[in-house]
Amino acid sequence: MQVSYDLCDRVCLVALVEALQLRKIGKVYTKPTSKIQMLQNVSLALKAITDDNVKLVNVGGDDIVNGNTKIIFGLVWSLVQRYQISGKKSKAPPKKLMTIWFRSLLPDLDITNFTTDWNDGIALHALIDQIKPGVSPEWRKLRSEDRVENCRKAMLIAKEQLNVPRVISPEDFANSALDELSSMTYLSYFVKHESPGYYHTLNWACKQLRTTNITNLTTDWNDGYFLCAIVVSLGEKISGWPNLDRTKALENCQKGIDGGKELGIEPLLSAKEMSDPLVDHLSMMSYLSKFSNVQPRKGKAERLQIRFNFDNIKVGSQAEFQIIKAEEGVVDSKVTLHLVCETGNVPCDVKWSGKIATCSFIPSVTGDYKLTVSYEDTVIKGCPIEFITKGDSLKVRLLTSSTNMKMGETYDVKVDISGSGRGEVLMECTSPTGDQRYLTSVKDGNVVMATVQPKEVGVWVLHVYFGEEEVQGSPLHLRVNDPQKAWLSGTEEGYVGDLLMFKVNYKAAGEGEVKVTVTCNDDNITYDTSQDSSDAHVRQIMFTPEVKGSYEVRAWFNDTEIRGSPARVSVQDPSQVSVTGEGILHGTKGEDSSFKVNASGVGGNVKVDVSAPDGSLADCQWRQITPDVYEFTYRPTTAGMYKINVLWNGRPLPGSPFHPHITDRSKVVLMDDLTDLKDENDHLALNCNTETVLNFNTKDAGPGTFSAEVLSPDGRLPVNIRKPEPGHVQVGFTAKVEGDHYIHLYWSSVPLDKSPILAYCPGPVLPVNHAHVNVVGEGAQLARATVPAEFIVDGKKAGPGIPRVRMTGVKTDVDVEMRAMKYDRYKCKYAAPYPGGYLLHVEWSGFHVPGSPFKVTVTNKGHGDKVKVEGQGLKGGFVGQQLRAVVDTTAAGNGEVTADCYGLRHHSRCDLIDHRNGKYTLCIFPTEPCRHSLEVKYDHEHVPGSPFSIPVGEPPDPRKVHVYGPGIEPGVIQTFESKFIVETYGAGAGQLSVRVRGPRSAFKVEMRRDREEERTIVCRYDPEEAGEYIVNVKWSGVHVPGSPFTVPVFESIEALSKYARQTNQVELIADYEWKDEF
Repeated sequence: MQVSYDLCDRVCLVALVEALQLRKIGKVYTKPTSKIQMLQNVSLALKAITDDNVKLVNVGGDDIVNGNTKIIFGLVWSLVQRYQISGKKSKAPPKKLMTIWFRSLLPDLDITNFTTDWNDGIALHALIDQIKPGVSPEWRKLRSEDRVENCRKAMLIAKEQLNVPRVISPEDFANSALDELSSMTYLSYFVKHESPGYYHTLNWACKQLRTTNITNLTTDWNDGYFLCAIVVSLGEKISGWPNLDRTKALENCQKGIDGGKELGIEPLLSAKEMSDPLVDHLSMMSYLSKFSNVQPRKGKAERLQIRFNFDNIKVGSQAEFQIIKAEEGVVDSKVTLHLVCETGNVPCDVKWSGKIATCSFIPSVTGDYKLTVSYEDTVIKGCPIEFITKGDSLKVRLLTSSTNMKMGETYDVKVDISGSGRGEVLMECTSPTGDQRYLTSVKDGNVVMATVQPKEVGVWVLHVYFGEEEVQGSPLHLRVNDPQKAWLSGTEEGYVGDLLMFKVNYKAAGEGEVKVTVTCNDDNITYDTSQDSSDAHVRQIMFTPEVKGSYEVRAWFNDTEIRGSPARVSVQDPSQVSVTGEGILHGTKGEDSSFKVNASGVGGNVKVDVSAPDGSLADCQWRQITPDVYEFTYRPTTAGMYKINVLWNGRPLPGSPFHPHITDRSKVVLMDDLTDLKDENDHLALNCNTETVLNFNTKDAGPGTFSAEVLSPDGRLPVNIRKPEPGHVQVGFTAKVEGDHYIHLYWSSVPLDKSPILAYCPGPVLPVNHAHVNVVGEGAQLARATVPAEFIVDGKKAGPGIPRVRMTGVKTDVDVEMRAMKYDRYKCKYAAPYPGGYLLHVEWSGFHVPGSPFKVTVTNKGHGDKVKVEGQGLKGGFVGQQLRAVVDTTAAGNGEVTADCYGLRHHSRCDLIDHRNGKYTLCIFPTEPCRHSLEVKYDHEHVPGSPFSIPVGEPPDPRKVHVYGPGIEPGVIQTFESKFIVETYGAGAGQLSVRVRGPRSAFKVEMRRDREEERTIVCRYDPEEAGEYIVNVKWSGVHVPGSPFTVPVFESIEALSKYARQTNQVELIADYEWKDEF
């Protein structure tokens, strides 16, 4: 649309005016054909505009007809201001009214124009959030630099939330060259009739007046009632409110405008304009918006505040209070105050300084006072204030003071009240137990006096009051004491170097001075005194004796010696008692550790406790060596820090508790697996000129020090001992020469069980030379078909060469298995399948070694099924016993005998002794009590009977064999019962041997096992004549307890009785017969 073109035919202009004024304005040429008709249409439209109170400047019909763009746009802007922004009659220009409304709504922003104040979009965001809170709460954080984006977001929110059309682009609105008319046009949508701003102002008025009866910002305000209500709600008075005559609209409007002025609001329209039904809504909006920022006025009773403290007003002393203006507008001259007492008005000096008036007065009499403060004859809140003026207790003087006194004495209290004014003197006395009573006093002129006689020990408190106030110097404290109720206490024994303490308890004696003396052999001893922390009425006397002897302590309370004084104490010197010996310093697990305690003639009791690291008490034995010296012995069962408490007369001796370091060298564990590092002689293989490092775990070995030394053929080698972490020790050394080396290891200077470790160094690395290679072993010359044969390729002197071994035969070649050993040596193994001759080729780094190829003769293997194994050892034995058997291979041909014996957990040692005649002696050494399995092989095949099962028991213990019964007791030949029992429970494995010698020489004894208990053996022998019989009982060749037994057998009972009397034995009665159940 082109405004200048569309309006030049003047029909559109007439239509626009009629649409804005909602009426027909006259006869119009709808299709003008001449300029005159066009001018008539324009004139008709302009007249209607001016008649509707729109001021037109320099706008003529020719300008419109001729399409003058500037004039036409000016006319359009006048229509916008009249019909969109203000809408009706208004003397104030819309620009001013809009500015006032925006400034009132946005008091935090200084809005003065419609261009630069709006370019950055911040004011637009603030306006939107003020009208509808919460839609743009972060507007204060926006940056001016983001003006276009700020404007875009604000216009979007205004469109979505407030239905404000975007009649201008964000880029134009943010442009610094924004023209005022464009900005006002867009912003007018916020303030036009029924706009968001319109309803915002209307809602504020409704909330302020708590009503919903206001529906517009024009006619509802014509009678002035709601304007007066706004003024009253803000604290200003309106005459006749609330009973206003609403028919007197002009008068009411004027009252509201005048009230607004009192609140500081200047009017934007007159009372007549406001009461006009055609009043402009924008004028009312802008005017009412100014009221929204007014702080409500207080009532007259609240416009002043009074600050005072009348709690301690004294006669003759100046008192002050303050009057404070609670708000602006309070007039000093309208403030009045009245202060009265029993005798009349009291002069009060008032000095204003700004908002505060300082008021002062001097009361001349005691009694009740009343203060009243008014503003404009209205008494302010909190008034009247009533208070009491008291006599001046500061001018009262106590003529007596606090003192010490003995129970039963009298004490006079005197008070001088001259110059203090009227008032009553009261004296209140409180006993130590809390009993209170007032003293009877008498007045002599200006002196008041009373007498008190305490009958109770402690502090008596005497309060003196004047006019209900305590006077200076009060309360008095009368410290009543009784020395007879104090006493001295302390120990009767002490020790040199120990702090001795005595106590003077005067809790029941009251307060007083304690004096003390300490002497020894008439010499004064220095001492310290202090209060007991748990009882303030107990004085502690402390001193430390430096020599032994008798000490005397004396004490006085208020110069009177108290009960328990003098006290005497005998002091001994414990330093003369000494503890010595290795047992208090260190020890070894499982070994006895000892120390001695020497009392040195001091006497007393010695007590020793030995504690293991876990806190348990260890067994400690003692013996007396001399009257003053005791030896204590304990055997540690664990490694660690032990604790030995040595007490003499219940107190620790110097150095106690002692903390010996108990070590357990068996817990020093080699962390490295040396299996693959050892040679066939079980020697640790060392590399020459290369450091060898051994790692040990000492965490469980207890406190101790690890040390080591390495002996080589050239002497002792340097050893580096490192500790990478607690409980981890590294031993490092470097072998330099060929030969055996001995690695000695110590824990706290005690050799370890595994020390020394045997090692061997082959010497420096030699150059490769095949001529120095030796081939040793029977397998390099002889072998048996299908039986593995071995030989060794020894290159120890030939340098680190590469071996190659192969074996050739007539019928077949034989594979040779080669395994590397230490020191450039290799163990070779083969099994030829057939008898015959073979060639053994041995090369060293590509060269045949001396003697290669070797001729090997292979014969038939031995016949293992023809081997015999016999001997007593196959029947079993006991732990620690050597069991023997014979292996006979004479009928088996050539072959190799091997033997292995296994228990449940351990392998038993087996030795084979070759007698060079086809027979071998097999020696077995079992180490655990259980059934063992013995494997005997001939050329790797089990011989008949293998594996053999051999029972092995505990070692024999003859001490646990018990022999009893009539057969070993004296008897009579006719009735002699020769039976006796041999119990072998707990005696281990063994052989029972019983031999009896008597008048007819030795004879065989009948023995049998009891049917139910195999460890019980019943023995019997039958003597045929009287005489002395010797019974020998042996267990595995050793006499059992009591053996040999001497058994006299007599011809008659009389002879037996005579024998019993001579040997002090119990006399047997006749016909005695031994019986027992087995």
